[in-house]
Amino acid sequence: MSDARESGGVLNEALRAISAEDAAAGAPAAVEARVMREFRAAASARRRRVRASVAILTFAAMLAIAAAIPAWRSMRSHREAGREPSLAPTSRREVTTAFMPLAYSSVPMTEGHVVRMEVPRASLVSFGLVPADGIDSAASGKVLADVIVGDDGLARAVRFVRRSEQEGQHP
Repeated sequence: MSDARESGGVLNEALRAISAEDAAAGAPAAVEARVMREFRAAASARRRRVRASVAILTFAAMLAIAAAIPAWRSMRSHREAGREPSLAPTSRREVTTAFMPLAYSSVPMTEGHVVRMEVPRASLVSFGLVPADGIDSAASGKVLADVIVGDDGLARAVRFVRRSEQEGQHP
């Protein structure tokens, strides 16, 4: 039994000596220099990619802002003049009503589209409007309408459009 203890102690002592030698020894200088060179090259490449991404995103943001400024100024000038900003471009040859809310106008929406369509002339009467052609023709024919449709497919508002015969005619 004493032999087992002595051989175990000798083994422990030998393992401790090997561990101390390994702790004192380092990687050869050439290996350490190569590892550090590779690490610096990888870090430099990562910094270049990040800078390029930031530059591209900055450029995209500048383009978006440059494109939005004219629209923002136009809407601002319409509000200051007391007019409702138009969501869809209208030509000078059209007379439009203001947008009127529909049944789902209170449902929140993140995006919407203006869709132009023909609707029965009787729909003017349902909004309390008198058709331009007179009351007698209210039940026949069709009129143009711009409808705001949300990304969920629900119609939120409508405005009616009449093409005027003269370019200088005003609502």
